[in-house]
Amino acid sequence: MMGYANSGQTASGVHIRLRARTFIVAEPQGNRVVFVNLDACMAEQLVTIKVLERLKARYGDLYTEKNVAISGIHTHAGPGGYLQYVVYIVTSLGFVRQSFDALVDGIEQSIMRAHENLHPGSVYVNKGEILDAGVNRSPSAYLNNPAAERAKYKYDVDKEMTLLKFVDDQWGPVGSFNCFATHGTSMSRTNELISGDNKGTAARLMEDWFNQKKDARTANENRRRVSNIVQGAQVNHHELLELAASFESVSGKPVTKYLSISDTWQAISQCCLKIVCSKRLQPS
Repeated sequence: MMGYANSGQTASGVHIRLRARTFIVAEPQGNRVVFVNLDACMAEQLVTIKVLERLKARYGDLYTEKNVAISGIHTHAGPGGYLQYVVYIVTSLGFVRQSFDALVDGIEQSIMRAHENLHPGSVYVNKGEILDAGVNRSPSAYLNNPAAERAKYKYDVDKEMTLLKFVDDQWGPVGSFNCFATHGTSMSRTNELISGDNKGTAARLMEDWFNQKKDARTANENRRRVSNIVQGAQVNHHELLELAASFESVSGKPVTKYLSISDTWQAISQCCLKIVCSKRLQPS
């Protein structure tokens, strides 16, 4: 597995399916950008090169290194052996073609689904502080920074989340992604299950909640918050472990035709867009 540099950490099963979630934003007859949110420790050059080669074969010069970004969520519970640099593949005993192909295949399929399903829509952005969701790994070390430096910041760790939300003009919300500074190490170095760790869990919680509510949702329920999936602020550690253990592995599917759940976002642009699909990443 990739992340802990632990040669004894050999995968023995699946906790949560890993996914590649692709967002394409395009101007009519103009520029476009592809952002892939990848459930892996990190994206890397060889994966990107191979994905771009396949995209060029399909779409010519439409997608290149100038407008395709592949970003890993930094889970330390993903497969290893797919990177090209020696230091990253020592503990996997070299390059693992099966892991590499699974990532490239999933990313390619995710981008294809997004490309084939562009629709007019809007992009919204919001920022806010998320408390009690991350900690400084060494508060005592942080206190060794000069007082003038520490005085510049409200906390000893970055607690601001920036979230982009994508809304189809016809179907309503079709996806979102956020930036939040927390390490994908909630599952320890003794874990042997493939997983998206804390960020993969957060994505899964939101998507499961959305799926569960989409059929029964009424106009009065449209303002319910995603955070309601975890009821109350006093959920204990055991209950959270039971919640995580209750997840079932499911195949990827397009995310479309859902109603709006919030109208509190600040609009920043109107554009053609499509948020796709979660394409599960697993060897054939």
